[in-house]
Amino acid sequence: MKAFLIKNAVNLLNTLELIALIIVFFATFSFQFIWLELPCPLCLLQRIGTLAICIGFLLNLRFGLRPSHYGLILLSALFTALVALRQIALHVVPGTGSYGPAIFGLHMYTWSFIIAMLVIIGTVILLSFDRQYFPSFRQSIYWKYLVNIFFSIIIIICLINVISTYKECGLQQCPENPTHYLY
Repeated sequence: MKAFLIKNAVNLLNTLELIALIIVFFATFSFQFIWLELPCPLCLLQRIGTLAICIGFLLNLRFGLRPSHYGLILLSALFTALVALRQIALHVVPGTGSYGPAIFGLHMYTWSFIIAMLVIIGTVILLSFDRQYFPSFRQSIYWKYLVNIFFSIIIIICLINVISTYKECGLQQCPENPTHYLY
């Protein structure tokens, strides 16, 4: 019974983290498409890292909780954090300006670093629950339906990223400070 409760709690935490990242993607899309703040190349790399984090959580939800899925999440979050830290370092020096608008006083790349670090900390905590790896019952049809909806949302987010990146950069290197779409 204890393993069942821990596994459900860990599944819930995986789901909540995935939902939070989906909300972050909707926020970035609103900046991109409503306020016409085009993502820079480092922003695009941070999106790729965040999508890989989402895929790790989806794998946990669909195929069961496994250390390899957590490994994907940790590596992706570390990649995202390092890219965001690189972008923060570019704008630390006074007078170099910044990229994009500030949200609650911090720029999006700073938020990306904070979110990646929170994912790392949360995943390390989730890894510490040993009982989540014990075999248990089969998932309900409703749970599988919900996970399939999450997979669909992530696939749509991937497609939007691919199409918008192509419209922004084409088949060439993306500009450092994009101001308009090429196509």
